Amino acid sequence: MWPSDRVIARPNRAGTLNPMFAELPVAPAPPPAVTGPQPIWRGLDALIGIGILIGSFALLIAVLVTLEVATELGDTAADFALAGLTIGFEVLFGVLVLWFAHRRRISLASLGFRRPIRWGPLGIAVTGTYVTLFVYGGAIELLKELGVDPGWFEGTNEIPIDPDQGAGTLVPLLVLFGMAVMIIAPLAEEVLFRGLIFRALDGAWAGWAAIAVSGLAFGVFHTNLAVLIPFSLIGMIFAWTFRASGSLWVTIIAHFIINTLSFIVTVIGVLD
Repeated sequence: MWPSDRVIARPNRAGTLNPMFAELPVAPAPPPAVTGPQPIWRGLDALIGIGILIGSFALLIAVLVTLEVATELGDTAADFALAGLTIGFEVLFGVLVLWFAHRRRISLASLGFRRPIRWGPLGIAVTGTYVTLFVYGGAIELLKELGVDPGWFEGTNEIPIDPDQGAGTLVPLLVLFGMAVMIIAPLAEEVLFRGLIFRALDGAWAGWAAIAVSGLAFGVFHTNLAVLIPFSLIGMIFAWTFRASGSLWVTIIAHFIINTLSFIVTVIGVLD
């Protein structure tokens, strides 16, 4: 029983306690409303998340090098190996994060797989992403008009697809890369970057520092200077979206929409 729940009786004229004049119990103040995902990780868990990513990436490179040296893969076999290992890479670090959460006794709902507080941030995430890409592309073109060479900061992450390959090779490759880009990447990357890294930093740091650093980690993850700046900004938008919605489903769906549209445009451009 809360201390404020005690019934205090007042004495009557006879000197005995009269329960009729007892003070009513005072209800405890309600807890503050939950407006977003609450901290569930330790601050240093963000480093463990980055370690999971680096370890998975190192394993991917080791397997690719081993296959290239041991089997002397041709171009077609190398493309299939890259597609398969890309899927394996994303699945590996996604599963490792889920295993880490299980070890910490963090449920899927606590991790972020729950109904959103609000769906509005989904539109902001998608719109903000395309505004970022449009502005960045415009800035690159402006630099070129001014005679400044943007160098490595110009370009995109391209899917290694050769339009001259026969349908028997091209179609399976498109299916594999499509699975990696449209399905596995949104799930695995959101679990790692928003579910673990951002949540861990957000629980340890105040203000926008967690959003900025987790966004930068998302940009660096794509290992391409051409997309470092826009993807870092997009990572920040997604971190804010997760905080505002309280659900990974919102960022996963936004990630799926953006990757799917980008993949369709890329395939059309390759096959045109």
